Amino acid sequence: MNLNFDDEDTLCRTARPPGGKAQELANLRYVNWVNSVVEQHRGPKVEQFRVSFHLDKRSSSSIDKWIRFAMKKGVQMLDIDFLEYGFHQSYTLFPHQVFGFKQGSAFEVPNLDPCMYTGFKSLKDLCFKNVDVAEEVLQYFLSNCPVLERLSVYNSRYVSRLRVVGTSIALKYLEIRECFMMESIEIRDANLVSFTYAGHTIINLLIKNVPRLVDVSICEPNNLFFEVVFTQLSYCLSQLETLKLTYNVLFRCDRIFPTMPNVRHLGLIFEGDDAFALVNLTYFLQACPYLHKLVLQMHYEGPLKSFARAPKFSHNFLKVVEMVGYVGRTSDFALVRYLTKTAVNLEKIVVNPVQTWLLQSLNYRIMKDQILKWQETVRDRARKYFKRRVPKGIEFVCL
Repeated sequence: MNLNFDDEDTLCRTARPPGGKAQELANLRYVNWVNSVVEQHRGPKVEQFRVSFHLDKRSSSSIDKWIRFAMKKGVQMLDIDFLEYGFHQSYTLFPHQVFGFKQGSAFEVPNLDPCMYTGFKSLKDLCFKNVDVAEEVLQYFLSNCPVLERLSVYNSRYVSRLRVVGTSIALKYLEIRECFMMESIEIRDANLVSFTYAGHTIINLLIKNVPRLVDVSICEPNNLFFEVVFTQLSYCLSQLETLKLTYNVLFRCDRIFPTMPNVRHLGLIFEGDDAFALVNLTYFLQACPYLHKLVLQMHYEGPLKSFARAPKFSHNFLKVVEMVGYVGRTSDFALVRYLTKTAVNLEKIVVNPVQTWLLQSLNYRIMKDQILKWQETVRDRARKYFKRRVPKGIEFVCL
């Protein structure tokens, strides 16, 4: 009932050079493997169907067959990834014709195969990675899948607008990443609980009357990131419990931080080479008076002599701090000293040397042994430092 076609080892072995004979042969073997299982499957249902390999439009007829198979089997989780680990070749267009869409100047309303309705009724989790899926197809899924709770779209070139409007749409979790043509997202009068957007441009984002929304993550690279994001989130900021801003917020002395009384979990980029990083962090902590957990994604570009002095401030509710991408620089030690003084009731510091952005890259798969060895060296140094410097009563955890 759970079919997960993930052949990562083969993909890594045949990755260099992209488009070479070894890769073409691996693609053929992969397609034959999935086809063989699909053709022999005799079970009445499939709960999970996942394909994850470097495939392009040459495999379109097989891909069409896989999608039909999954939908007719009443799939609950459909996960499609056709261009993994950074290959930049011809993209695969999601097989819209499988659902009866006709692609012309615009997508027409589909005349659906009756057998396909089973999949629409049961689909709960839909994920497209590195697939060109038209926004009309996404809207059709949203409107016609009565139990679809989770939608994730990564790196799709055809999506420019998305609307999640009305309580009739069941969606609770929406994640949009690296969709370069995205211009606008409207979320209104909806049941959404969690929303993530990460892109390379500022988009027109409207969030209004979404009373259940408590978890938001935003990354929009721009010098006005702070002003744009807090304007976009103005209608829901007071109700958020988790907020992650995965882009650097540049320091400005005249900036007014909105109060976020319900935020318990805050995630930020911490620029280890920005002299005003501690000052900026202080303002965020002041804006979240009941914050319980702080996760800092460490980022470094150049050397740092020293941090500017941060305003004196005590936070009474912060209990847990996690530093992700920790490497043990001087700025890291200064940050730890600041946190142990500012968070007067701090209970735990978690250090994680793993660079999360690296985990999905092809280089990580190829150089995994060397990277893991380096991470263990960082862990050893961290244990020695924190054993001497962290005050008693604060637990230290090294992941």
